[in-house]
Amino acid sequence: MRKSVLIKSLCVFCVVLFISCSNDDDGKDNTSNEKSVLIKKITETVYYSGESDTSIMDFVYENGVLKSVTTNTRYKTEFVYDGEKISKLNYFRDNVASGSAVFHYNGDFLSYIYSEGNPDEKTEYSYVNGVLATEKIGYIDENKFIIQSELSISYDKTKNITQIINKSSFTGSEIISKENYFYDNKNNPMKFMNKYYRMVFISEGFSGQTTNNLVSRESYYPITNEVPKYYINDIVYNNDNFPIEIKKISKESNNVISKTVIEYQ
Repeated sequence: MRKSVLIKSLCVFCVVLFISCSNDDDGKDNTSNEKSVLIKKITETVYYSGESDTSIMDFVYENGVLKSVTTNTRYKTEFVYDGEKISKLNYFRDNVASGSAVFHYNGDFLSYIYSEGNPDEKTEYSYVNGVLATEKIGYIDENKFIIQSELSISYDKTKNITQIINKSSFTGSEIISKENYFYDNKNNPMKFMNKYYRMVFISEGFSGQTTNNLVSRESYYPITNEVPKYYINDIVYNNDNFPIEIKKISKESNNVISKTVIEYQ
């Protein structure tokens, strides 16, 4: 549960994407004359080897502020705030406390997240001109930060991530990979949600870190491969141009990798 919400490693998303927490002055991406649209429920099915796995995430708010997310009725994440900033996430399994993650800031910028576990995990963020530039993911061993993945992130003018170069060593030896991303011009499902949560949220179908919605990507794994693998997203939108269904498809095989259904309040 913790890794699916917080730690954006290759094992979790097979992605990831990030956005600067300096893009707004408060915890929501408020746009004048627009009604806030908040996610109520996400039902996501991932397909593999002729089988499938379905997860259902239910979002609970209080006066427009996200208070908890429950996955498959068993796993619950409760949010603790300091003003608009998320200060801590508390995790529960079958209503029993199972860990936490503490958010640390440098001014208004999310500096790092420390997650309890075995071993404890850490994600560090660094910025250039107020925009997230790198993310380091790893664990703590005898008070030393062991980096397993380092992401270098590039953006376009609309604050969509155009490229991520990933140096990872999950398997022991270092592997460098690259992904290029392409977008529509419609609304990200998390457009009006807390910007710090958007930084750390990831599902198979989408992430919260971009302005618009990913429609295709090129994957070079490793980076020396001359011919990439191509993936496309088949998206259905509602009348407000928010996605209500996202199918992630391998262009090579035409197989559906995942189907994500999004319901809004």
